[in-house]
Amino acid sequence: MERNQERSTKIAYFLLALVTAMGIWFYADTFGNGGSAFSARQEITGIPIEYTGEESLVEQDLMLLSDGTSSTVDLTFIGSRLLVCQLDRAHIRVTADLSGIQSPGAQTVSYSWTFLDSQYKATLPARQKYSRLTVERKVESASVNVSELNSKEVDVRCELVGTVAKGYSAGQIQLSQSSIEIRGLEADLEAVSYAKISLDLGRDAKETVSALLECGFYDQSNQLIEDGGFRPVTDKIQATLPIYVTRDLALVIDFTDAPGIRLADADYRILPDTVTVMGEARYLDGVESLTIGEFNLQNLSGQGKTPSSHTFPVVVPEGCENLSGVNRATLRISFPNLNTATVTTTRFAIHTELPEGKTAEVLTDSLDVALYGTAEALGAVSGGDLLVIPDLSGYTAAAGDYTVPADVEVTSGADVGVSGDDYQVRVRILEETGE
Repeated sequence: MERNQERSTKIAYFLLALVTAMGIWFYADTFGNGGSAFSARQEITGIPIEYTGEESLVEQDLMLLSDGTSSTVDLTFIGSRLLVCQLDRAHIRVTADLSGIQSPGAQTVSYSWTFLDSQYKATLPARQKYSRLTVERKVESASVNVSELNSKEVDVRCELVGTVAKGYSAGQIQLSQSSIEIRGLEADLEAVSYAKISLDLGRDAKETVSALLECGFYDQSNQLIEDGGFRPVTDKIQATLPIYVTRDLALVIDFTDAPGIRLADADYRILPDTVTVMGEARYLDGVESLTIGEFNLQNLSGQGKTPSSHTFPVVVPEGCENLSGVNRATLRISFPNLNTATVTTTRFAIHTELPEGKTAEVLTDSLDVALYGTAEALGAVSGGDLLVIPDLSGYTAAAGDYTVPADVEVTSGADVGVSGDDYQVRVRILEETGE
């Protein structure tokens, strides 16, 4: 127990002595030189120069060459030892502005520096911290070598990597541009034969593949040129490879049934009944048929038993190609079990609302109505199942006897249709008098 206390006491004394010594050293370093800090010097060599304003050179068809251009500078910092000992390259950023250069040749530009908290952050606290340091330069300016800019167009080639799935086929490769402009010294440009990108399809591609790809530049021996001393105007190309699938689509017509004439009772064919199309999978996945038009069976009410032909255009889905070359199809349709019958009815009703003080009555005693449908359906219809309704919508302001159009309804619900729409009846419109 006493030994542990003795050890703790020794550690406490040691820490106290260390803190006291550091305090004395800090005070002596800061104020020991006649009330001022002791001065120290530190030279930092090989600080990289970051050149800005190169875009202004390009606008004047100029470029900065690495040969003959200063890449680093050496700076000597003078100040308190506490600050100087904390400095390293990560705390300093040196920049030189090229925007004032107007002509080619070897020349000099001034450079400046700022202090950083780290290699990437030029913050105010860092500038304030090191502002008390004095800086000596070995050279007052940076040497730069500027050359006239030459340009050259080279073709862009695309290399495909991967496979296309079975049952699918690849279309023609599509590039955002077929050539690319490069700029640099004439000697460097002459070595460039073409640019190449590589599009990876993956394994068993079933959909169109598209990617923004970086260009590599190659010489006439198909060797990649690295650090060629030239610059491309753009270094990325959009490449797209369409992946197609082939489908046999059944041709379909959207039929509309009518009373007494149903598709279930029809004999019909569409010639041809299929069309072969090719297109991107996104357009054809899950698609088994192609609707080429609409057809209302009511149009066949008067000629259903006689086969008739109707033509429709064949328009393939967007983004697809018609491999069959068929651009029109023919519908042949008939209703072999369609029959007609004439039924006489004596049922009439006025449904048109007339102005107050007017009434109407039907003068026609009976009307023959032509019906169509199957023999079984027609046999179940009698005159009492039909209702004739005069259309008085254009006669509400009239009075007297008139022949007016009429509609016929099958009120029994029998599956038969009314043939024709030119039925007429005689009506009398009466206007009440004061008498």
